[in-house]
Amino acid sequence: MREFGILLMLGIGSGCATAASPIVGPDGTEHMLVKCSQIEDCYEEARIACGGKYKIVNTNTETYQVVDTVTSTTKLLVKCTP
Repeated sequence: MREFGILLMLGIGSGCATAASPIVGPDGTEHMLVKCSQIEDCYEEARIACGGKYKIVNTNTETYQVVDTVTSTTKLLVKCTP
């Protein structure tokens, strides 16, 4: 059981890194899905991934609790703009 808790914490902890992935958005064009633990990091990653400007299409925050630790992962769906 202890190994499960450690693996779960490692899995959640890996969500702390900021990452952007291209996906097909609701209008059928390319969007970026940005995941982070701090919203400011999401904004910065979106700016980098889009090479500047972007429009936020949707946001989602998931909160997890493992033992005494609460952690959140925020996801931004953004569309890069010229």
